[in-house]
Amino acid sequence: MTIPPNPSHVAVDPRATAPSQTGRARAATLWRAGTAASATAVLAGTLYAAGTGRFDRIPLLDPVLAVTVEALAALALVGSWMSRQRRWLTVLLPAVVALSTAVTAIVAALLRLTGTVTDAYPASFALWVGMALAALISLPVVVTRAGALRRWAAGTAVPLTLSGALLLMNNEYGVWPTAGDLLGRTEAVNAQVLNTQVLNTHALNAHTLNGKALNGRTLSGGKALDSGVRDDRMPNPPPGMLPPARGILVALDPPAVSSHFAHRPGSAYLPPAYFTPARTELPVIVMLPGTPGGTMQWPTSGKATATADAYAAAHHGRAPILVFVDPNGSATADTECVDGPQGNAETYLTVDVPAFVTAALRIPHVASRWAVAGFSAGGTCAVDLALRHPNTFRHFVDLAGDICPNLGNRAQTRVALFGGSWGAMEDHDPLRLLRTRRYEGVTGWFAAGVEDVGKLRVSRRLAAAASRRGLIVHEFTGVAGHNWQFASYAFGRVLPELSGDLGLR
Repeated sequence: MTIPPNPSHVAVDPRATAPSQTGRARAATLWRAGTAASATAVLAGTLYAAGTGRFDRIPLLDPVLAVTVEALAALALVGSWMSRQRRWLTVLLPAVVALSTAVTAIVAALLRLTGTVTDAYPASFALWVGMALAALISLPVVVTRAGALRRWAAGTAVPLTLSGALLLMNNEYGVWPTAGDLLGRTEAVNAQVLNTQVLNTHALNAHTLNGKALNGRTLSGGKALDSGVRDDRMPNPPPGMLPPARGILVALDPPAVSSHFAHRPGSAYLPPAYFTPARTELPVIVMLPGTPGGTMQWPTSGKATATADAYAAAHHGRAPILVFVDPNGSATADTECVDGPQGNAETYLTVDVPAFVTAALRIPHVASRWAVAGFSAGGTCAVDLALRHPNTFRHFVDLAGDICPNLGNRAQTRVALFGGSWGAMEDHDPLRLLRTRRYEGVTGWFAAGVEDVGKLRVSRRLAAAASRRGLIVHEFTGVAGHNWQFASYAFGRVLPELSGDLGLR
């Protein structure tokens, strides 16, 4: 009789029943390498597409896009935190939440104490900044301790929460209408492109709009060097050539000859009539952004060029020339357009910019045909510049500006803006200027958004004071709050009547 072998005594080859540890390690390594390669390829493709302008027309002010990204961000973040591990629930997760909350509070306090942010903002901003910080802080913890699904959720939660925070703030203030605006790409052309592609090398000759002439010559003292043009007029388009159907945004960088003010380049909108004999009759509006902000916010967020194009289309190509210049020197600086420790912004805007614009664009400077307009801090600047320099700007537009130049409180303002001088601070107080001078023939516009209660009070107070001192005052309440949605609406409402005040009929 054959006795069957005892199963416990039978040798079992582990390779026959389960994958070897080496095989598992190799598979895991290959999976991680494939994942990394795929992620790298996706990132490289995204960066290439962004760099070549494929995303430029994606609208960033679409509420549906914002809600979708925010919902996905919340799901990814919560999904990356889903675990039953006791240490995660009782120690690590509370630490992540506490640390992200603390960092958010510290950042908010620093922004307020340094005067970088002085206006109130929605509480949802802090929530989403905190969520983005929590996603960043928890990422290394989750990646080293969790499974594949949670790792993927943690990895996607970071860009999604950052994007959600960005879209939330952008929808509130309307800073970047499209992805191209966010990436800093605009439709502004330089003088050479304007010369060769639009005017067939005749209209601008060797004159420049950005500090360098087309034939290599430069501007000196704000005047274009001669290059074949024997009079003070820019030549008109050759016979048979029509002016462009729409205005053109041109790169413009007025040198700080007198002020030595460190500034960023700007641009200018030239309406179709600029390229006709009517050029010298066109008025000029110098347009100032708020803080934080840049020179391209009016053309993009404020839709100023589109508004001017619409006006020009209804007025035979005639519209004001819009000059977008930098009053601050950087995105977060705030000079309030005064000469002081932060630079001679006032001299730059009232001396250097007008001198360069009149010389480079070959247009006369007539105060009654020049205006200055601004939003937020730019609106504060507009009032102050016009009241202090009525021989430079006879018209101003104050959209949601402050009662006077300030950086949070009077003590901080006196030191940071005026080098500690009480006299200089008083000399830039619009209410004081209006009490001590009369402004016959000066036109002032005051407006704020219906939801911007504090700035509405300021607007009405300044308008009342101005109306008692000889100014022609226009006042209205616009849509929305303290954001670019209001600014773009307000400029569209102001432009037709302001253009009439500037001499366009």
